Amino acid sequence: MSFFENILYTLQYEVTRPTSYGMFHICWLVASLVLIIFLSIRKEKNHEKSLKMILAIYGIGSLLLETLKQLIWSFNYDAVTNIVTRDYQWYAFPFQLCTMPMFISIICLFLKKGKLRDNLLSFMAYVTLLGSLATALYPESCFVRTLLVDIHTMYLHFGSLVISIYLLTKKEVDIKFKSLINGYIIFLVFAGIAELMNVVVYHLGILNGETFNMFFISPYFISTLPVYDIVQSNSPFIIYILFYLITIFIGALSVFCIAKIISKRRKEV
Repeated sequence: MSFFENILYTLQYEVTRPTSYGMFHICWLVASLVLIIFLSIRKEKNHEKSLKMILAIYGIGSLLLETLKQLIWSFNYDAVTNIVTRDYQWYAFPFQLCTMPMFISIICLFLKKGKLRDNLLSFMAYVTLLGSLATALYPESCFVRTLLVDIHTMYLHFGSLVISIYLLTKKEVDIKFKSLINGYIIFLVFAGIAELMNVVVYHLGILNGETFNMFFISPYFISTLPVYDIVQSNSPFIIYILFYLITIFIGALSVFCIAKIISKRRKEV
């Protein structure tokens, strides 16, 4: 193996597969809770500088871990035959709802406060929060035996959760229905891009039998998300898409309502 291949092989270090509420998971839960409390009560002299710093730490850190994950999952070394093979894992292509905060954080580093940045951050605050929370509370299906991938999964989802709550508690995102709608429109744009990718990549004939299901809305592959898989398996595709879009909006609306209630209570205190 080359020097670079040796590095990839080392990064594939395997451990006992973590479990929900095992020590690995609990450490991330506690650390994230402490960070949420710290950021919520922390006095900030320069809100813009603090926001950019938080986005940079999360965005750049997530991108680095994502890049390493993509590399090691496309690399395989057979110690018996001493043969190295490379095969890209299309199912792991990083254009999912859970990876959008990574890209948005990096994009927002280069944007001044304005309509576009506000809408992108509204998407992070309202649309991605519940997905991050669900994975943070029950990550069982996301855990594997590769340590770096498990670290990446926790960093990606817990980090997104922390930022979403930070955006709302610090009012970097307006707690207004208009902001919710603007954030949801950003989601629709990303979902449209994801569906276009699903169709194009499938018809390019490069999958070699692998799955490519961005945002879990491909017309060619059944979603692996609980409940959504049942609906897609037993309904016309258009019904599944409507169900998907409506449930995502209901989830975002729930986050908005909770944020609105908390904001109102804080004003009354």
